[in-house]
Amino acid sequence: MKTLDLAKFGVFLDLVWCEDQRVARLALAALGAALGIYAIALSIWEPSVLTLPVPVHVAIGWSFLVAGLVAWRQRPENRLGLLMTLSGIAWFGRDFDWFGSWIADHASELSQNLFLALLAHEIIVFPYGVTRSRLERGLIVSIYALAVLGYAPSEVSSEANIVLSAMGIALVPIIFYVVVDRWLDAGPEERKALRPLVIVGPPVLVVIALSIANDYIGVSLSATGEAVLDWCALVYTAIPLAFLLGVLRTRVRRALLAGLLRDLSGGARFEDGELQAAADAARHALREDRPLPELEQLTPREIEVLALIAEGRTDRGIAKELYVTPKTVEAHVRSIFRKLELPADENRRVHAVLTFMRARTP
Repeated sequence: MKTLDLAKFGVFLDLVWCEDQRVARLALAALGAALGIYAIALSIWEPSVLTLPVPVHVAIGWSFLVAGLVAWRQRPENRLGLLMTLSGIAWFGRDFDWFGSWIADHASELSQNLFLALLAHEIIVFPYGVTRSRLERGLIVSIYALAVLGYAPSEVSSEANIVLSAMGIALVPIIFYVVVDRWLDAGPEERKALRPLVIVGPPVLVVIALSIANDYIGVSLSATGEAVLDWCALVYTAIPLAFLLGVLRTRVRRALLAGLLRDLSGGARFEDGELQAAADAARHALREDRPLPELEQLTPREIEVLALIAEGRTDRGIAKELYVTPKTVEAHVRSIFRKLELPADENRRVHAVLTFMRARTP
């Protein structure tokens, strides 16, 4: 029986810049903590240097950092944890302009751009941490292009700055559309993970748009309006918490596998060439006439468990569905693997589901 290599689907990205992820987390945690302490010290040394009230400024940076590190540790396969951690560091990078040098000033302004780009990136790929369409990939490329490549022209010309900032604001409704479309297409489990973002996402996008209009385009506000907008930035702290809650509710591999299997069984066509080739190979494997392990050797309860695995359920979710303990489900899963003589690797659940689908395919 042919196996399904999830890596060929292009839905997972291994971090190759550091082999030991614990070291990477510790390094970024230390950097974020140091930058936060630097911001506090800076506010004490020169109170007027920060653009936001000190509690707001530090709360935003550290909320992204802490939530990102927790998500990264609990769901290392989900890139959202890393993206949130980098967002916290980029947030504090805006304080570099205190040094007054040319490099520090530009590093500070680029950090602000990168924070907004990372935040938009996280909203687009939530809750799985990966893009799933050309629209999403195009959006992310456009966002980083505006944040990084568009920085130099915006510094040279005020007209270019206004145009590029307006383009950034124009991307906000498109991002909003992506979130709404994902919600409408989601099943019950995915909606459970998406719900935190759906609740806090719209107000955050509004604050982002107002901040861009005020900081980059020059839309003026009264002193009271400026103060209110500064404190409204506290809404940013709700975003990492929503991301964390959604990530903890999501098992990336199992959830994406369930969606892919539904697409495969429905004969869906994929935009990505490599993804389509992998889908064709998987469908061919399902139609092969090679001898199959007999599902009849499974008990009715084991077949029921296998069917729930095919739906993308976790062991805990299966236990809840069948009103049994998770340990009982684990025992059934081990028995299924043994009876189907599946290879002892990390993709055993994939092999089990494909076996189940082939047995159910005419």
